[in-house]
This record gives sequence, structure tokens and C-alpha cells, in this order.
Amino acid sequence: MKLILVGNPNVGKSSVINTLTGSHFFASNYPGTSTEIEKAILKINGTEFEFYDTLGVYSIYSDREEGRVTRSLLEEDRHDLIINIVDASNLERNLVLTYELLERGYSILVLLNQVDRARDLGIQINVAELTQILQSPVIAFSATNNEGVSEFRQFLEQLIIKPHAAEDKISQQKGQQRLILTEDFSCSGNCGNCSISKATCSLDLDRKLAEKARKTAQMVSSVSSPASHNLLNRVQNFIDRPYIGTIVLLLLAYLGLVVLTKFISFSEGPISSLLEPLSNLLHNWILSVMPPGFFAVVLAKAIPEGLVIPFTIIMPAMLMVSLLMALLEDSGLLPRYSVAMERFGRLFGVSGQAVIPLSLGFGCRTPAVMATRILPNDAQRFIVITLLSIVIPCAATVGVIVMISAKFQASLAVIVLTMLIVMMILGMLLSRLSPREEAFIYELPPLRIPMAKNVWSKIKLRFAGFFTEVLPLLLLMSIAIRALIESHLLEIFNGMEHFTRMLFGIPAEAFVAVLITIFQRYLAPLVLLNLDLTAREATIALSMIALSLPCLPVMVVTVRELGFKSLIKILLMGFTTSAVVGVVLNLILPV
Repeated sequence: MKLILVGNPNVGKSSVINTLTGSHFFASNYPGTSTEIEKAILKINGTEFEFYDTLGVYSIYSDREEGRVTRSLLEEDRHDLIINIVDASNLERNLVLTYELLERGYSILVLLNQVDRARDLGIQINVAELTQILQSPVIAFSATNNEGVSEFRQFLEQLIIKPHAAEDKISQQKGQQRLILTEDFSCSGNCGNCSISKATCSLDLDRKLAEKARKTAQMVSSVSSPASHNLLNRVQNFIDRPYIGTIVLLLLAYLGLVVLTKFISFSEGPISSLLEPLSNLLHNWILSVMPPGFFAVVLAKAIPEGLVIPFTIIMPAMLMVSLLMALLEDSGLLPRYSVAMERFGRLFGVSGQAVIPLSLGFGCRTPAVMATRILPNDAQRFIVITLLSIVIPCAATVGVIVMISAKFQASLAVIVLTMLIVMMILGMLLSRLSPREEAFIYELPPLRIPMAKNVWSKIKLRFAGFFTEVLPLLLLMSIAIRALIESHLLEIFNGMEHFTRMLFGIPAEAFVAVLITIFQRYLAPLVLLNLDLTAREATIALSMIALSLPCLPVMVVTVRELGFKSLIKILLMGFTTSAVVGVVLNLILPV
């Protein structure tokens, strides 16, 4: 059976699926987190239920991408039931979408989520009366404490016994709509002969939906004094103050960066000590089983290097970034960064909402590019994807840069400052090409203590990429780099030595590392490990690597999202940015 979840942003659709099925979806509480339709499967008594998690929408008639995708799924795909997730603490606004679904004749189950939060706010909802008014089943539910889970499973068991009870009631006649709002408003479905303009009709429908939702919410809910004004509520009220909140959030961001770098430095020693005996054992074993020669030397050096470096540097970085992002998402802090960065985002011609994909880019830039779908137009998406491709380093890159900076005593402060300056200059230049005109309204979810199961699910999902993508790539790249070194093929770049030293102040081999960023940015610094660099050379080379070309996976996703022409523009800007950074740093850094 196919079940489609539909609801406003921030109502907890993904958390509901996590609770019901145990599937590990991103349960981020900010609008647009489900940038693609996700699926989970639950089996009950041998019957398979497929849950489809749609984008968060305020209206299925929305012209934004999430509205079009949800509307297309509801209209084109066959489904057995629509599960309308409703936020019990914001009933009136959520019921507008409920009435839209009923207006189109869909058979729905209303899942009244976050009833525990509603009770804390002093809101009591008469579920039986709401069921009677909507003429649809309503279940009080809480993904936080599993309230309503058994009742929901019982409902699904009834569907197995009486499957036809959940079939759509919508008429199959093309263009026909069934309005249940008021007797004086009806639609024949024959829009060609209608005397009412489309704009007027839509406004009239919106008004009647909102009025119906308001009256229903008043009839079924009562408000008393909040159960408690706990510390979390006081913290939320403090953080949500415009100027104070911005300062607090920026301090938290700085603290997160400090924790990340300290954790990488702290973990490197113990992990290296644990892996060093294994590395030596592996090195000797490869030499003993392989015939002497070039390949034996390459593999004996490359394989231990390709395993030790990822586990000592990249793994801790990815783990900590995954943890920090999961905490920000599940606590409700991430969308508050959107509000705090709204004014700053205007400099770049984007809304503060851009902080969401930009923050995700510190984990992995590929899904961050996809997350730009939450932005209101293609102009803003191009700006943010360009910044992601050129400026934002993923977790693996951060780990490698920190490690190499420590090895060569490179100035990490210069690298970070350079990245910030380039981000501001590039963003402001792009904003002139695509000035932002429209305002944007944000909805802030409640601040809450992160749920351990949600945080753990997100960490596992993000961290799984270390074993499936990062580790194999690093191992292969380590072998390739070691083969180039042992074969002396890198010496063919010696002809560029005068050019690279005069222009960028780095050896030709280090410039090769910059070019390797086109495959994966975190692979490029591995070339530097095998070079003898000064602190100045390492600082310039790492800055050029950190601000260079998008990696191959980002290119593929960018073409899919914006087209090939946009990718060419980003590549040209990336190469130009990296070259300019190298030249400028070579001119201003003391020799």
C-alpha cells in the first residue's frame, strides 16, 4: 500500500516516518529539508506499506517547486491514503492545507503531531470533535514520546482487513473539483466558460479555506495557562531577540569551529598511535607477498598511507561536522541562523535562508547543492551554488587542511581570513549580476532539546559516506599519487617551475595539487604531504586549494540543477579565483 505524507514545513513528517518505520530520514526542522521525495517501508502482518515523505508545503496550489512536486505526486501517482501531518501547536494555519486536500476529494488520515508540545503551551484539542468536523480519522501523535504509535498501527491493520476503505473518493472526471467549504461557492470544473478570473477565484478560495480553518480551530481547541515556563522557553525568547540572538548565534558558530579544529588536533595523536603498528604490519606484509619491484614499493607505501590519513584526520572531521549539523538541525537553531544572516545575505543578493545549504556544505557539498532548492529563484540558487563550489570546504577538506597546516606550520589564520574575504567579494560581485528584490518570511520552529535517536540517525547517514565514498577514493588516489612520485612523472612539471614560483610563489608540484581539486578537493592536499614546503608555500598552496574548482560530484549535480552553461561559468570563476588568490598572497606574504 502506498501512503503519502503531506504537511506544512516544520510539522515533523520525517520524524514521524522515523518513529513509525525506524527508517533513517533527515528529520531536520526547517523548511525544504526533504529536497527529494523519500521512501520508507513498514511491514505489518505480511503487508508492505510504502511511506512517501513529500516536501513541506503551505498549499498544494503553490507555484514554488515544493508545491508543484507535491501536487504532481498527488495527481499523477496512484496512492491508497494521504496522511496529513498537522502541528497541534499551530492548528489554525495547518488546517488550511487539510481543507485543501479535502476540497480536492482526497481520502485522508489526519495525524495530529506534537501534541505534547501543544499541551506544554496550554493548548487542549478535542480529537473526537475534530474527527466529526473533518469527517476523517484523526490520531493524536507525538514522535518525541511515541504517543499514538500503537493507534496508528491499529489503523493500518484495519486497512489490511478493509483496503477499499482508504481508496480515494475524488471524482475521476478530468478537471472536476469537489468543494466542501460553503454552499455558496461551487466549481463546475469548466474553467473555459467561467466568468470569474483565475486570480479572483484563487483569492476567494484562499479566503474561504482560511476562514474554515479558523472556525474549526476555535471549535476544537481551548487554551489555558502554559504548563510551564521552563528554561528552554526562556532561552528561546532570549535567542529570538534580533540583535542579541545574532550575537549569540555567531558566538555559537565560532565555538563550533573551535571545537572542530581542537577535536581534529586532539584525536590525531591517539588514532595515529593506534594505527601505526597496523600500518607497519601492512607495509611489511605487502612487501613479503608481492614480487620485488615498482608495484610492490608503490602499494606498500600507498595502502598504509591511504588508510592512516583518512582515519586520523578525515574521519574525525566528518564525525564532528555530522554531530554539529545534527545538533543544529534537531534543536531548531539552524533556521534561526537564516534569520540572523538575513541582513548579511542582502550583501550577496540572497536571503538568509541561504545559510542552510551553505552550512550543509561543510558536511558535504553535493547534497548542499541540492538543498538550494529551498531558495526562491534560480538567481539566488546560482549565487549560493557558486559559493559552495568555490569557497565552502567539505568536512574531509577541512580535516586535511588542518593536518597539512600543522605539518608545515602554515598559517591557518591566513587561510581562513582569505576564504572569508573571497566569499564576501565574490558574493557581492554576484549580487550585482543578480540583485535580490523580494522579501522573505521565515517560520521559526520551537527551540528544543535534540532527540538522541534523530541525532544518531543523521550522523549515521552523513558518516556512511566516509566508508562508501571517501575511503575508497582516498585509497585509490593515494596509490595514484605514490605511483607518480615513484615513477618520477611529476618531474615533467619542472618546466613550469619558474612560472609557478614567479606567479604564485609555490613549486610546480604544488600547483598540480590545485589542479587535482577537479576530482575531489580533499584529495589535492595529499600531494603536498610528499613535498618539502616552507610555511609560506604551504599557506599559499592550501589557500589556492581551498578556493578553487568544484569537485566532480558537485559538477554533476550542478549540471542537473542549473544546466551546463552555469557550470562553465562556475569553473571559470573558480580557476580565476584560485589564481588571483595565489598571486595576491605571493605579493603580500613576507618571504
